[in-house]
Amino acid sequence: MRIFTKSNLTIIVISIVLSGCIVQSRQLNGLLELIKEPPMDLSTNSWLARYSDYESIVYAVSTREGTLFSNNFGDQVLFDGWTLRKVQGLGRRQINMSISDKKNIRSFKRGNRTISSHRCNQWEQQKNLGVVRYTQYCSDRQGYKNSILVNENGDISVIRQIVDERYTALTLSKLK
Repeated sequence: MRIFTKSNLTIIVISIVLSGCIVQSRQLNGLLELIKEPPMDLSTNSWLARYSDYESIVYAVSTREGTLFSNNFGDQVLFDGWTLRKVQGLGRRQINMSISDKKNIRSFKRGNRTISSHRCNQWEQQKNLGVVRYTQYCSDRQGYKNSILVNENGDISVIRQIVDERYTALTLSKLK
């Protein structure tokens, strides 16, 4: 006994093909709708990153770990609200550093290897004409200050912190 005749099989194949086209058409319509949406204006989240003699524009995006500043060149800086925690890319030197704090000791690591450890004080606050500057004094072989500048609107406008064992500062400055 035959269940499928040649004409029944043809109808089933045509139905499957047509139903596949309908699914693909809906998928295509969804993609076209995404394309039609105006592009997101990233200029409101653009920052200038300066590290040694390197400068680039990075864009701030909120993540679970903090604010990630990144761009298409592979530059990535993770900021937890007080401290720059990860730094990757940034020019010819291609820094790849993670930074962690345990009590008042800040450790700079490449992979699992600790490169340097610095003793850091608590952040101190200074107000002047509506602008707030937070500074943190740290030291190892030499002393230095990290800083965060908050404008009169309460938004961070400049972050400047040491991010490697050579005491090189990374500065992030809000654009616009």
